[in-house]
Amino acid sequence: MKTNPFPVAMPSTMPSTMPLTRRRLLAAMLGAGLLPLHAGVTANPAAAPSPSSPPAAPSARSVPTAPPAPTAAKRRYALVIGNARYAVPANALVNPVNDARLIAESLRKRQFDVTLLTDLTTAQMETAVDEFATRAKDADLALVYFAGHAVAVDDVNYLFGVDLALPLGEVRIRTAQQSSLSIKRVSQALRRSEVRARLMVLDACRTNLTRGAPSAGLVHTVPAGGELIAFSTQPGATAEDGFGNEGPRHSPYAYYFAQGLDALPASAPVENFFKQLTGDVQVATAYRQIPHYASSLVGTVTFTTLADGQTPAVPGGKPGQAGRGPSPTLGRDLIKARMSAWEFEIERGAKYLDEPRLASLQARAKAGDVVAMTTLGLIAENGEHVEQDYQVAARWYQRAADQGFAPAQTYLGELTGMGRGVPKNYNVAERLFREAAEAGHRRAALDLLDVRARMGEPMNPQEWISVLQDAALNPLGMPAPGMPQIQGLPDMPWVRPPVMRAPGRP
Repeated sequence: MKTNPFPVAMPSTMPSTMPLTRRRLLAAMLGAGLLPLHAGVTANPAAAPSPSSPPAAPSARSVPTAPPAPTAAKRRYALVIGNARYAVPANALVNPVNDARLIAESLRKRQFDVTLLTDLTTAQMETAVDEFATRAKDADLALVYFAGHAVAVDDVNYLFGVDLALPLGEVRIRTAQQSSLSIKRVSQALRRSEVRARLMVLDACRTNLTRGAPSAGLVHTVPAGGELIAFSTQPGATAEDGFGNEGPRHSPYAYYFAQGLDALPASAPVENFFKQLTGDVQVATAYRQIPHYASSLVGTVTFTTLADGQTPAVPGGKPGQAGRGPSPTLGRDLIKARMSAWEFEIERGAKYLDEPRLASLQARAKAGDVVAMTTLGLIAENGEHVEQDYQVAARWYQRAADQGFAPAQTYLGELTGMGRGVPKNYNVAERLFREAAEAGHRRAALDLLDVRARMGEPMNPQEWISVLQDAALNPLGMPAPGMPQIQGLPDMPWVRPPVMRAPGRP
């Protein structure tokens, strides 16, 4: 099992050489009356708050209400980037700037607030994305279109600026990670800006001495909730840069994208638009290129309206009720319960492992399952079933953390705080813990207090008490009541034991 690198303090029988952080933690626990709980004794269970009563069943005579009518998407933004003049002559492209201008004009006809940028370096693209996300804060709809060089490495899609310093065919993992814009970074920026519906369109990955390497292809990406990601070709394949000397000075995808958008009825869902685009492009290219998209949009989203288009229903809502709004919340307690369930599955999945389960985890991770990614990271970190490898663990955690998965952010923060598999950096660890704690992960909240103390920040006793009370009432690594069994695994809960390290040890 995973052990906490920022361990909970033990009773006062520990020697006086105990590190300062654990002495602070001990004092806070004593002040909160929590020490018996952490020593394994149940302290006054009657004092624990009783669970909330379940919501009342709906009346049999309840009359379903009509779904909400579509509302105008008044705040619509688009960022359009076309990169053609790459620094290395072998990477120079023909049509991306033309494509970007065509797409920008079509979007303006739909009353989008469009930012058109061409021939950007990677740093300029990062700045453009950040500025765009800031401007699109709380927008109804945001679209990002990119035409240029892209490559897939380790199941992550990277977009290159014109400053790419070597031919695309020679790009390796380190170059892709350090000299490109990850599509996940774009997604995260828009999610942080709380854009209701997010569309990302990648007209990239070309072949035949135009765009991309013959063996390269953008891989399938699992979109976050409220998001659609469209590719100009199917996963793992390549696409064409243009129609040839006799045809339009555009890629087939951009050409039919603009044509379709100009003719699209205002009431047509965006998924219908991309289905039609797929049909147009595959016919025009004799099925050499088949566009692909993946959507997690909720409700009906068009290029001009939204109908319940970005959020899940409010828990406890009765059948027939709309139960939705511009920003409903699942409730912090429910989120915490889900975190506990996910962590429980991750811990058990890493402990009880055989070849079929490992193959299943790898297949799930390849399909974008963040729980499976995090479990594979923990398997590599623990080294119980495979050779221990902190770098492999960090990579798995990073992939899940990039999608905002709080347990993975916590585990990655712990490796970062210890310098295992990644450079030791308390600032990075603090950011990861903070993001995970804000998402409701209790373990991250404990780690956050500890790493801040290690960074020399003054302790807030009330904050420590609050976090420790929450952790004591909801032990880490324990199944929640009513949690379903994990198929094929022993139904045996456990509590992760605190690990006391010698003074001066990390």
